[in-house]
Amino acid sequence: MEKTFSGLISALIVSFVLLAMLLPAARADSLYLSLDGLLPSKADDPKVYPVLQETEWYYGISWSETLSVTGFVDGRAVEYYRRYAGPGDIRSVEFYAYLFSDVDSAAVYYNGEVADLKSVVGFSEVPITGAFGGTYESGGMETGASWGIISNVVFRVMVYAYLREDPTDRLVGFTSMERTRILDEGGNLSVPEFPALMMTPFFGLATLLAMKFGRKIHNWR
Repeated sequence: MEKTFSGLISALIVSFVLLAMLLPAARADSLYLSLDGLLPSKADDPKVYPVLQETEWYYGISWSETLSVTGFVDGRAVEYYRRYAGPGDIRSVEFYAYLFSDVDSAAVYYNGEVADLKSVVGFSEVPITGAFGGTYESGGMETGASWGIISNVVFRVMVYAYLREDPTDRLVGFTSMERTRILDEGGNLSVPEFPALMMTPFFGLATLLAMKFGRKIHNWR
């Protein structure tokens, strides 16, 4: 009886440990429900988002993006430009965000775009935390491009500069800013239900333990 009782306690402890280990995996399944708030907006509070503000940067245009790929749900983009930019200066920056129905579809699209970026003639990779990006020359301009993925959202940043201007620093800064913005928009995340199947063994062991413990108390009386 004592061995059985001890075995049940050990099994219950193991269940607690496994439950704690599996909880992060369940939380990782949280999905973004929309792209609202994930891109810079002219309605942004300057105190919260001071980077893209006049008189250095001006809001250009925003538009919708459509992709013919599996799992695509929504796509949006926005442009900011420098009104008084001249030779040797950054001209504009574009931010893109794509919403997918699931993480796997987002990953497939992201990996394909990164592969295409690597194949661009003259591409030079730039280290960016949490994203992949680099610079290359295109159409008489220096271009910086980056791709990132967070859950079921894929984001992209494009920085355009006149020749002789290196867009590297701007690319790193804007990519990090966009990544942080998406991560901060936790209100857009779904809250997954904790799988009932994961809880069944735990409740079963707890019930058996309660029964055994109850019998021991009855016998002591």
